[in-house]
Amino acid sequence: MLKRISISAEVDSALSEGQPVVALESTLITHGLPNPENYQCAISAQDQVRAEGAVPATIAVLGGQIRVGLDPSEINQLIETEDCHKLSRHDLATACAKGLTGGTTVAATMICARMAGIRVFATGGIGGVHRGWQDSFDISADLQELSQTPVTVVCSGAKSLLDLPATMEMLETLGVPVVGLGTRELPAFFSVESGIPLHQWADDISEAAQIIQARQQLALGGGTGGGTFWRDADWGRRSGKYLAQWCIPQRSWNQHTDQCRSRGSQWRSGLPRHCRLGPSR
Repeated sequence: MLKRISISAEVDSALSEGQPVVALESTLITHGLPNPENYQCAISAQDQVRAEGAVPATIAVLGGQIRVGLDPSEINQLIETEDCHKLSRHDLATACAKGLTGGTTVAATMICARMAGIRVFATGGIGGVHRGWQDSFDISADLQELSQTPVTVVCSGAKSLLDLPATMEMLETLGVPVVGLGTRELPAFFSVESGIPLHQWADDISEAAQIIQARQQLALGGGTGGGTFWRDADWGRRSGKYLAQWCIPQRSWNQHTDQCRSRGSQWRSGLPRHCRLGPSR
């Protein structure tokens, strides 16, 4: 029987020696960016983690096996797979059983990181509550995962095309702490401003670590023994060049959603291809 999870030698050695390891997702590679930008972004993310003194662990499913710590050839294999799936909690086991290949969402990456013993995961923006949720009930599985899986997620807010106020309300309901790291306003993925103030923040990495440790000591469970730390959106500003050429500006989302409702279609239908990532997972 195929071993369900394979951890690269580099990542396994780092974990054994107590070195810092940062998990990275792969739906950005499979569904978020076109080729070759997706490959370049994947390698750049790994390089930035290494530059900060940690070991990167890009996660995906290849041929039914969870791989933790993709190398460049495996990233290319992921990109070149025609029928590449977008995997979350609900279909991760099916992909493993049927030998499928796919990128892991925030939720699936958290699950795999926990299995591998990785406590920190960095990504661009998490999923959340979609616009028009009152009709579609379209809410990303990322939020539920953040409430139950002990992995800290460092990101630049939730994706800006979402209903951000509703996403924040849902996170609070689920008991997920939203802690600003170097910011007191929720970043909106590639936008520095969202207009949504944060009620918890950490002024530096040391304070953030203390919050994580306190949640572990209190056995509160969920994302990292703890929290989702919304990073200052400088990252989003730099990476936004990849997204801005396809994504509708923030001020147009509401107008677009209203137009779709008036003609009875889903709001995704009018989006450029690289903004249409499929249903929330």
